[in-house]
Amino acid sequence: MKFSNWFGKKSIKSSQNASNTATSNNNKLTDDSINSVKTINKAALKKQIFQALKSLNTLHFPNGIYGQVSVVISDDLKATIQLPFNTVKVSTEISDALQALLSTPTPVAFEFDYKPTHPPSSLPASAKLVIAIASGKGGVGKSTVTANLAVALAQLGHKVGVLDADIYGPSMPMMFGLQGKNVTSFDEKTMEPFFNHGVLLNSIGFLVPADKATIWRGPMASRALMQVINETNWPELDILLVDMPPGTGDIQLTMSEQVKCHGAVIITTPQNVALADAEKGIQMFQKVNTPVLGVVENMSQFICDKCGAEHYLFGTGGGSACATKHDIPLLAQLSLNPKIRQQADLGTPFSLNDTNYEYQKLAFSLMMQMSKNTEQVITIQ
Repeated sequence: MKFSNWFGKKSIKSSQNASNTATSNNNKLTDDSINSVKTINKAALKKQIFQALKSLNTLHFPNGIYGQVSVVISDDLKATIQLPFNTVKVSTEISDALQALLSTPTPVAFEFDYKPTHPPSSLPASAKLVIAIASGKGGVGKSTVTANLAVALAQLGHKVGVLDADIYGPSMPMMFGLQGKNVTSFDEKTMEPFFNHGVLLNSIGFLVPADKATIWRGPMASRALMQVINETNWPELDILLVDMPPGTGDIQLTMSEQVKCHGAVIITTPQNVALADAEKGIQMFQKVNTPVLGVVENMSQFICDKCGAEHYLFGTGGGSACATKHDIPLLAQLSLNPKIRQQADLGTPFSLNDTNYEYQKLAFSLMMQMSKNTEQVITIQ
C-alpha cells in the first residue's frame, strides 16, 4: 500500500535548531520516519499511536489501553481509533494524553468509535456479553463489587443488566433500593426487569419475600435460575453481569453449562483463607471452559480519613499472587471504604459518587480484557 505524505520536503534547519527540537521532544514517543527530513507517512503515525496507547498513564487508564484496537489514519491527519469500550466520558482524556505523547509537527485530530466485543451468542440472546462475577467463599464483597461495577459501566455509556443468581441470599434488590418490590408481568408469562441507577435488574429476591428463607434443593434452585434468565424481557444489552452465589455448586455448573458465560471475574480479599477458595473458583471455571478474565482484590487497603495513612487490614499481595499463579490479570485492588457499605445499605451504590473512579477503572479493565479473548483486528497486549 502506498501512503501519501503529509508535507513535501522539509526545510533544512541549522544543527542548533535541530538540537533544540530534539531536546523539547525528549519526553515524547518518537519514530525516525515521523521526524524524517523528507517525509512523514501515515504508517509511522499509526505505529506511534499504538505505542502511545500502551504507554498511557491517565486517571482512568493508569496502565494504558490494550485489547482489540484498530487505528485508521486519513489523508488530512485524522486518526479514527476503534476501542472495545464506550469513550463518551473519556474521549478528551484519551486524546489529550495521546497528543502529549506523540511527536508530530502538527496536532492530530482524534475520533473514537466503540466497537463491541462479539463472542458467540449466549443466554439471554439480547446480551452481547455475559460475565459471571464469582467468589469461592462468601463475605468478600462480591455482590457489592457487582452492583458498583454495573453502575460504573452504565455511567460510561454502556447498556447494562444485572442478574442476581444468588438464589439463597439475593442482595441486589437492597443494593439498588428496590427491596420489597415484586415482579411485574404484562402477559402472565414473562417478567419485566426493574430499572434503577441506569441499570436493568432481575433477582429471585423479587419473587420470594425478603423475610422468607429460600429452602430449595439444587435441582429446584437451578430451574428457578433458568426461569429468571429465560423469562425476563431483557432489552438489548452491551453487558449482563451475573452475581453468582459463593462456592462451586449446582448454580455455578448450571450457569457454565446452560448459559455459557463469556467470561468470569473472581472476587477475593488478600488473606489466605479467602484466596484458597478463590483458587477453587478459578479452577472450576477453567474446567468448564469459561475464560477467567481476572481477579479483583477487594478490601485491599483502608485509608484513614484523618491522617491519610494506608492500613492493610487483611494482609497484602494476596490477589496479585493468586493472579500470577494462574496466569490471569489482576484487574483491580479496591479499597475498604466505610462509605461503600453505607451506600449499599441505602440502595445507592457508592460508584454513583466515586471521586476516585475505582469502579470505572475496573470497568475499563474488564472491557479491554474481555476483548482480548475474542479474535478481531489488532491486539495490543
